[in-house]
Amino acid sequence: MSKTLRPLSLLLLLALLAGCGFHPRGQTTRLDRLPQPLALTGIQPYSDLGLALREELRAAGVALTDDAQQAAAVLQISDARSDSRVLSLDSRNRAAEYELAESLRFSLRRPGQGAMVEPQLVRVIRTLYKPADQVLGRSREEEALRESMRRELAQKIIRRLAAQY
Repeated sequence: MSKTLRPLSLLLLLALLAGCGFHPRGQTTRLDRLPQPLALTGIQPYSDLGLALREELRAAGVALTDDAQQAAAVLQISDARSDSRVLSLDSRNRAAEYELAESLRFSLRRPGQGAMVEPQLVRVIRTLYKPADQVLGRSREEEALRESMRRELAQKIIRRLAAQY
């Protein structure tokens, strides 16, 4: 009895786990219910943000097209901004810490119809410590941090789209 009960209970447990929406960490959100193909407009396709967003959309199972007229839906990006401001100064009154911000607005609409997802603001903020004596490392660290922030922006957009579809 226990030999058949154990695999059966394991199968039942796995079915319950799959049914609750659990996903292992690192697994991307799927956007299978989104109208496809999807056109991405409002940003340069080969900009850092454009490349990150296209990569994340493809990983989420979205078919992309460059022609907005042929697309079933259009993801419109607007007001993409990269900002920074000084947070703290060192003993010599030089900037030592910065707040970096990446933000954008996005909306989803069908061509010739109304908006499927109203415009929404997405923002990512990070703190960057820049010691004055490490000039080369500072610029590389900022580039890497900005790239990570753009990828996070793209993931936030995907999560918000998934929550509404």
